[in-house]
Amino acid sequence: MVGIRNYPGSRRYRVAVTVVIICGLAGATAGVLAFTAQPAPPPAPQAPVLAPFTAAGPDTYTGPAEIPRLPPDTLSIPGVDLKVGLVDEGHDDAGYLVIPEAPKAATYTGSAAVCSAKGSTLLAGHVNFPNGSPAPIASLVRVTKGMPLYVSDWAGVTCRYKIIGLESLAKTSLPADTFAIEGPPLLRVVTCDLASPFVPIAGQAQFANNTVATAIPWP
Repeated sequence: MVGIRNYPGSRRYRVAVTVVIICGLAGATAGVLAFTAQPAPPPAPQAPVLAPFTAAGPDTYTGPAEIPRLPPDTLSIPGVDLKVGLVDEGHDDAGYLVIPEAPKAATYTGSAAVCSAKGSTLLAGHVNFPNGSPAPIASLVRVTKGMPLYVSDWAGVTCRYKIIGLESLAKTSLPADTFAIEGPPLLRVVTCDLASPFVPIAGQAQFANNTVATAIPWP
């Protein structure tokens, strides 16, 4: 399980770095990414509902796709005005991955590195600020099929991806390859789904679902 906790007196969040494996009848596995200790959700009218799509459907994005010049460690989806810095602050003595409050997002160190030629890269961030207002990554819900996604590594090398999937998934139902470090290269951006119910999970109140965008390398 990967859960975000809020500690009293601290302005940083920590993510428990433990992968929960769930086996189905066919032997499939899945991970859990739980964002705990979220602020109270904003009023429902402020929570857009995503329009899911999969790799099987046609591309609907028709805008520009030129690779921009990004600062190091940056995630950018210009089509929805999303641009956030990425951080990897390591783990504390208790085994928690330390990530910042919004507007920044975190690179999950248990997944493939940014711009990796194999495996799944996982980026995650809080969907809202402590006061409940939407954070920049909340615009992830508005991406469309074929929209370009750009991410830069620590050296400032920018890689281009094409978004091929968007879905709202229960936090116990992430794709089996979310944490894979081998296999075809994928990139997933995950945040809480503001339109999902606010329920207790792992002992703390949080949004029931994650918004998950999946992208593949776009040379």
